[in-house]
Amino acid sequence: MIPPNAAPPKTIVIAYPGAEEKLRKQYVYQTYLSSQEHDRLALVPGNRLVVKFKDEVVGEGQAILVERTTLDRLSSYDAMSAGFETAEAQRKHVETTVLAGVRKPEKVEFWKVLFRWL
Repeated sequence: MIPPNAAPPKTIVIAYPGAEEKLRKQYVYQTYLSSQEHDRLALVPGNRLVVKFKDEVVGEGQAILVERTTLDRLSSYDAMSAGFETAEAQRKHVETTVLAGVRKPEKVEFWKVLFRWL
């Protein structure tokens, strides 16, 4: 049960083209945030989330896991739970979106967010 004094939900937008079908079917889903976006949202485990696919609201979820990670630590399981076909496709997408404009993307930390649907 969500307490009555809980903060309003935070919005997460997922834009990976292959993610739409899995986003709607999977009970638990994973996405990634840049450090700047994480700081702006101040996201912590337990936060309620409004989940959007591009401009369309898909539903409401709750953050289960919010942790720092790097490209080297991403696994095949991470790719599967984030809706990617392969781990390599996931790494390329994270490099071009979350880590866009970074000089050495393999060394930069970003945030992994695992959430469940409410």
